[in-house]
Amino acid sequence: MKDKTWVRLHAALMLAALIALWWTGRWAPVLLVSVFTFSWLLINHSPALCRLRPFGGYANLITLARWLLLLYVGSSYHQWHDYLIFALLLTIIISDGIDGYLARRYGQSTRAGALLDIETDALMSAVMAGIHYQNGTAGGWILLTGGLRYGYVWALYFLNWEDHEGIDNPHARWIGVVFISSLMSPFVVGTWLAVPALITGSLLVTFSFGYSLWGKRND
Repeated sequence: MKDKTWVRLHAALMLAALIALWWTGRWAPVLLVSVFTFSWLLINHSPALCRLRPFGGYANLITLARWLLLLYVGSSYHQWHDYLIFALLLTIIISDGIDGYLARRYGQSTRAGALLDIETDALMSAVMAGIHYQNGTAGGWILLTGGLRYGYVWALYFLNWEDHEGIDNPHARWIGVVFISSLMSPFVVGTWLAVPALITGSLLVTFSFGYSLWGKRND
């Protein structure tokens, strides 16, 4: 399966899983889809991953550890104090910079690694959004912003802009930081501050995805 096909399939299944979460309140579809699609990606790229030492490469092993920890948080967060959830998610966020450094340091950059990193980041947004929805901190709108990456993938496909180079988004980095910070806020501050932060972060990240999408319109 080509990587573009995998990305679209993964995005479609994750959107369906988030809709199921909104409709039924069940986490299982989100977690099962992630396990299924990530495993599929690893199998497709297994020849390249097998050539790296240690198996899969240092960077990919860290990314997979981040992914597994996300699945663990998503499946058992209700058992823990918010501060512990915050600490685990902060570990995932900090380690995001380590895998990229190791890939460059040891010359282990791969297409599979890049996809794993991007989709693990997207899953993190979806998981945190789902937790806030489940806890009643935010309404169903938070699932929309948590799943923007998946909607963006299909918007590019339907508009036939997937292969367009597009333009650099000068706002992406700082908006990404603000958005992730807003998703982290309900674990450490009261709803009086967390909800406005979530709304602000959601509006900004929606603008950022819209900016990137519009920048793809010209080949």
